[in-house]
Order: sequence, then structure tokens, then C-alpha cells
Amino acid sequence: MTLAGLSVPTATLFADDGSLDPGRNAKFARALSEAKVDHLFALGSLGEFPSVDDDERPRLLEVVIESAIGPTDVWVGVGAPSTRRAVAYAEDAEGLGAAAVVAVPPYYLHPSPEAIDRYYRAIRAAVSVPLLAYNIPSLVGYALDPARVHRLAREGVLSGVKDTSGRLESVRAFLADAPAGFAVVPGDDAFAAEAIRLGAAGAVMGMANLVPRLCVELVRAARAGERARAEELQGIVDALTEVARAGPFPAADKFLAQELSGVEVGYRAPYDPLSPEEAARVRARLEAVRPRLAPFLRR
Repeated sequence: MTLAGLSVPTATLFADDGSLDPGRNAKFARALSEAKVDHLFALGSLGEFPSVDDDERPRLLEVVIESAIGPTDVWVGVGAPSTRRAVAYAEDAEGLGAAAVVAVPPYYLHPSPEAIDRYYRAIRAAVSVPLLAYNIPSLVGYALDPARVHRLAREGVLSGVKDTSGRLESVRAFLADAPAGFAVVPGDDAFAAEAIRLGAAGAVMGMANLVPRLCVELVRAARAGERARAEELQGIVDALTEVARAGPFPAADKFLAQELSGVEVGYRAPYDPLSPEEAARVRARLEAVRPRLAPFLRR
């Protein structure tokens, strides 16, 4: 399988009472797949993975994987504070049909670099599907070292890295001196077109939850070397990202998915629905962007 192309860090959808809603998640995954995204990335940050109970994970993954059609496959977030739990998550994900697993390093407490190496090696030993590291220092509390990640890749432990550092320089560092076949994918939507131009295999784009066809076309254009078209579409994505930033994450992203596609999203505390004031602020910003989104919302 390939790690290239567009990956969507799918939102996790809940029922009105806050329970996991398999039906909503299945319908949402199917719609993204029908929009021809390459990968669904379940249980990432936008998927609120720390809020999903262990006994809920299998059912969520079952419906997402079953709902992916055509060439769309499913990556699963398996990172955890302990190696034992991350290994169990990875084994379960592979057993349910995940095409790849993505592991944020242990968070809250900060292990030594050597312990982080052992963490990734343990996950690698437990599963046969590709394993990507997930660099997101703003939430983990520390950054992964590109040289260390590359060494693990040369040892056959890591197949790629998702870099959500908020810095294009970090993406460049993961691309520089990377071993052949190692997939680098930015997790910051703003860097998608430029990172692909620099050699990234694709991009992980949260805005694809809102307007998947826009992001599909951006990644296609960037990978085809159509720089002007990719930059034009990147400008629309950047404008939509600013709309989402008018409200709290991830509630604003869910709210916008509902506004733009009518999907029933659902929330789980403490990541509650937008307040009336927040909703009004997000809608006000959205109105200025709607005309640019219209071509990508038509079926």
C-alpha cells in the first residue's frame, strides 16, 4: 500500500446524548470515501482520540473501515502514554483492517529519547502494517528529533512521519536526508501545497472534513506539479482555516462540517457545541468564503 496522497483526520461523531454514534460515523466515512480521498485517519487529534473509551474504539474502527470504499483505506491513531497500551491499540487496529497505524509519542510524562525508541520498536514488533510517527509538540510537550526518526526508519521501524509542528522548517528537516521510501506528510493544512512541492508524499488535512473535494484537488494539483493551481487552492484552504479558528477546536470544525454539508456531528464534553456567540462569529467569517467553496460543494 502507499502512504501518499490526501489523508483526512476524521472527526469522531457522537449522538445527541454524547454517546458514540456508529451510524453517523459510518455515513461520514462513506461520504469522504466517495469524495475520493486516499486515506481516512481515524482517532487522530481532530478525532478526539483521548475522549474515546477503550471499549468504544473497536466499534468505531469497524464502521469506519467497513464504510471506506474504492481505493480509500484507513489509518488509525494508536499513540498512548504507555507502550503497553499503544501496542494493544496497534494490534487491535491491524486486526480490524487498518492499512497503517500512526503513533504520537508518549505524552503527559516525557520519557527519555531511548525510551521513545523502544516505544516505537515495540509497536513495530507487534504489527506488520506501516507505522508512522506523529510529531505534534504543541500537544505532546516535546518534539521528535528528525535524525532519530530517520535512524528508526533505516532500521525498518518507521515508514513515515506526520509532522504537525506548525513550522514548515520542521517539515523540511524531516524531508532532508530521509531514507528512500520514507513518507513525510504535513499535518498543518497551511503547508500542504508547499510541502508536497518540497517532496512530501501528500498531506493530512483537517479541512477535508469540511470540503473534501477542495483538498482532493489541491493534493492532486500539487503532486502533479501544477503549482499555480495548487497555490490557488491553498489560498482557499487557508481562508477556510481562518474561519475555523474563529471558534474552539475541534468544535468549530464539526460545526462547519454541519454548516457546509449538513452532516449530523454530535459532541462529547468537554468539547461542547459552539455557544451562540461563537457560532455567530464563525458563520460571519464563513459567509465571505462561501463563494470560493461553492464549486467544491456541488455533487
